[in-house]
Amino acid sequence: MIDAGDIDRPASPVRVTRNSLPIYIDIRKVFDLESVFEGSCSLERLPRFAGCLASLDGEVSGKLQFFRSEADLRVILGSVSATVEVICQRCLEPLSLHLVDTIQLALVESESQIDSLEAQWDPWMIDGPRITIASLLEEQLILCMPLVNYHADDRCVEALEYQKQREPREYNNGERAVQ
Repeated sequence: MIDAGDIDRPASPVRVTRNSLPIYIDIRKVFDLESVFEGSCSLERLPRFAGCLASLDGEVSGKLQFFRSEADLRVILGSVSATVEVICQRCLEPLSLHLVDTIQLALVESESQIDSLEAQWDPWMIDGPRITIASLLEEQLILCMPLVNYHADDRCVEALEYQKQREPREYNNGERAVQ
């Protein structure tokens, strides 16, 4: 069984590309060559993810390893990370978030292949010979974004002067109400 921690596993000679991640890769080659790409891309290359952000300052870093599994699946192992600026949904001020996610994808060409995947693999649907690297990283970042962004400390609670909830008082009929 392979997991994301095995990304640096010894293998046959592997071509490692560092610096800026390519725009796309040709799946007819990268899996047979067991290619590894490591580098960064700008947030401008991730339009859906950029829509969730307060600023496009920052970069996304990724490491992707392409190979065939023992079951002859075309799989992608790796990681993605980014430090981004979002809006705190309590105080509406900027908030810096550090996002990190592991990637464990198996390429599938149809929905019927998804059911046969082992539980460790997330499906990545392809419809041609190319994978756009930015789309892959963008999807992973969207999936690891918190549902609600807010400052972890109490600074926005204090700045907005939220009051702590008081004890409920009873109505005449015995029901409780919160003041």
